[in-house]
Amino acid sequence: MGKKWIPQIIELLNQQDMRFGQLHQAMDGSTPKMIKQQLILLEQNKIVGNEKVTENNMLQSTYHLTAKGKKLAVIVEQMKMWGQRELVCP
Repeated sequence: MGKKWIPQIIELLNQQDMRFGQLHQAMDGSTPKMIKQQLILLEQNKIVGNEKVTENNMLQSTYHLTAKGKKLAVIVEQMKMWGQRELVCP
């Protein structure tokens, strides 16, 4: 799970379920391709789920953290707090 965008995706989805476009808007400097690759990896590891619903003949997809993902989100938050407390970043 050492990919650059994974902690940010987990942090965002821990706050709320999001559609792909919402994730992309919230992640400055990312590309759609990169986000999609990370989401696929997270789905394969059952950290993120993807709920697909057809509404008015349009497929809508919403990403959310699974129970496993919520456990990982606690660790990601602890790592973030440790970094803010212990590291000096100019």
